[in-house]
Amino acid sequence: MATHMTSPSSDQTGPRKSDRWIPWYFVGGFAIMLIANISLITFSMTSWNGLVTKHAFEEGNNYNAAISGAARQAELGWRSKLTVGGVINQSGTITVLFRDKDSKPISGAKMSIVLTRSDRDDMDQTIPMAEVAPGEYRASASFPVYGRWQVRTIAHAMGDDYQTLENVVINP
Repeated sequence: MATHMTSPSSDQTGPRKSDRWIPWYFVGGFAIMLIANISLITFSMTSWNGLVTKHAFEEGNNYNAAISGAARQAELGWRSKLTVGGVINQSGTITVLFRDKDSKPISGAKMSIVLTRSDRDDMDQTIPMAEVAPGEYRASASFPVYGRWQVRTIAHAMGDDYQTLENVVINP
């Protein structure tokens, strides 16, 4: 008695049913890549552009003047102490104590502060400071969002310029 054995592949005359989907796997993979690329391009075009200044060329040309100004500021020895207090409902009071190298108050300065966030340039604001006591300058400020803010203090007194940059964290 002889048994006749047939191999499983000899009964099939064409490709398996699952093989028909293989080309669609490639189409689906490329479609996913295309959607991901379009999403990334759209996000990169609508998010923050990373531009720090609108006048980079002009500021680059003035670089030597900025270095000499920094040297003059160090020579003067002026100092400032910035405090942000009383933050309620995203509004607070900024106080700057402005002193010379002998720790004497510097009065009569024209002072302002520039509030910026590194992640959003639409919230930048310049606020003039008022002298409330000799060498003590104060202003009210609004902080539209909580978090880390950069505060640049800019002053002009006795024919010289002064500026400093500090980071503050505004908490609810």
